[in-house]
Amino acid sequence: MSSSDGRRRVQIGIPRVDEYIQGGLHAGDFVLLEGGIGTGKTIFSSQFVCSAAQLYGEKSVFASFEEELPSLKRNMLRFGMDLGALEEKKMIRLVDLETLEGSGIGSNIETILHAVDEIGAKRLVVDSLTAFLSGAKEKFDYSFLMHLIYKTLKREGITTLMTLSRQMDGQKNESLEAFVADGVFSLENYNKNMEMKTRFMIKKLRGTDHSRRYHNVVFTSKGLEILPF
Repeated sequence: MSSSDGRRRVQIGIPRVDEYIQGGLHAGDFVLLEGGIGTGKTIFSSQFVCSAAQLYGEKSVFASFEEELPSLKRNMLRFGMDLGALEEKKMIRLVDLETLEGSGIGSNIETILHAVDEIGAKRLVVDSLTAFLSGAKEKFDYSFLMHLIYKTLKREGITTLMTLSRQMDGQKNESLEAFVADGVFSLENYNKNMEMKTRFMIKKLRGTDHSRRYHNVVFTSKGLEILPF
């Protein structure tokens, strides 16, 4: 699928999300998925790579810094996503960044890009950017690093989704990551009638006429589904 400017669209594959972004992301987009604890960021990210493999025949790298891979595989099976089977078919490459803690940001980036090249991946997930950066032992120029990651992935044409931990307190939280990124998606828990609910919003997506409304999130046996609010 192509957009009006001829650029290829990459479908996310989560029910209704693509409808809200003119059919999908632009190939090579760098998107942040922000949210607090328990909002479904890892489930969303897993659907992004599983849908790529199962629906569109695209290979992906999933780099995890917050959850050990056996736990990630086990938890995603609850939603019908067999990451292990897709890894065996070489449609997904799982990278455990937690085991590389202390290796340095440069080494971690090199490990991720090597995995991308090794299987010819067109999509990348880093879960999470927060842990990825906080695990750095060396001093670095944060602005330079974010632009380096952005430009490297852009040059390679890799459509990237990075999760970012946020405490949703109703205050604006404009960050360097958000300014660098092509898009910012938000998952947010809120209270309704003494029950915790989750909602989704597309805060930003360059070059796309996207929805600017909140949308309900429901957790099903197949993962997340986005509904009209």
